[in-house]
Amino acid sequence: MSAQTDRFTILSLSGGGYLGLYTASVLAALEESYGAPIARHFDLIAGTSVGGIIALGLANEVPAQDIKKAFEDDGTTIFSDRPAPQGIAGSLVDLCRYWWKPKYRPDALRNTIVRIVGADTLIGHLKHPVIVPAVNLTKGGPQMFKTPHHEDFRRDLHLKAVDVALATAAAPTYFPIAEVGDALFTDGGLYANSPDLLAVHEAEHFFQRPAGQVRLLSIGTTTAQFSFAHAHGRELGAFGWMREQRLVSVIIAAQQHSVDFMMRHRLGERYLRLDAVQSKEQERHLALDVATPDAQKTIKGLAQATVQTALNAPLLKEIMSGQAPAPAFYNLDTLKG
Repeated sequence: MSAQTDRFTILSLSGGGYLGLYTASVLAALEESYGAPIARHFDLIAGTSVGGIIALGLANEVPAQDIKKAFEDDGTTIFSDRPAPQGIAGSLVDLCRYWWKPKYRPDALRNTIVRIVGADTLIGHLKHPVIVPAVNLTKGGPQMFKTPHHEDFRRDLHLKAVDVALATAAAPTYFPIAEVGDALFTDGGLYANSPDLLAVHEAEHFFQRPAGQVRLLSIGTTTAQFSFAHAHGRELGAFGWMREQRLVSVIIAAQQHSVDFMMRHRLGERYLRLDAVQSKEQERHLALDVATPDAQKTIKGLAQATVQTALNAPLLKEIMSGQAPAPAFYNLDTLKG
């Protein structure tokens, strides 16, 4: 397999809480079909929230099957073994769990991230270029954590990958605000749940590659579809919006539709989005924080169906038939040890 220098390949991974098991399952199946590690097929990996956790693991050449296994094993520890709340009473009980404080503690999530990326792995230790969006609450704006794949990038290479992963995955109301150094961070999904556009910008402005050379594989978390019935009324308060994860679902779905629309216009046939749409019945039992055995089976079933179709996609075959050149990293002489 020869390195491809006339094209620039990007893997972009969306956020979606425990539905990231879908992403990991798709990647594990692709690795099984084309050979691991999958990161060697890409010049850049981008990931937000759970997609950021997966991206950091892949950038360190952790097998996707291992990432998938970690999510399978630890899902109910990170979240709980409770099914999705049903009805008004169930939604009220669920809302009470995070009315005054985050719904979940970050300890189990940290342990799973350590299992994936290691406790002491630094951004500067990663083997492949990666970008991970988060929101910097201290400065009041977006921030992208990056490997030192440009000579001007010196800020992040000393950071621990586990801390960066916790920052991008610190979903409001679900997990506490994350702290990296002296700065506070929350989930990158608030502005870039699908980091496709950020990744293309990175390719053009920091890798100096024209958009015409970019091939982008984007993988979702089955969260792109959301619609609202008139029967719910229009006078919704906090409970009405928070019930059944309506607010976060709107934020995620609206972002994804917008990004998908723009990417199809900008890249055309050089853009491939792999995702699945939950049925109405599945929507009742799947959620960002539902990790029950039944939910796992449904999520993995959706991933399996996606891969069966995707393996015939010409762009996927093109991307996976080549290997990205060895990446260039800068300022690594400043790393300790």
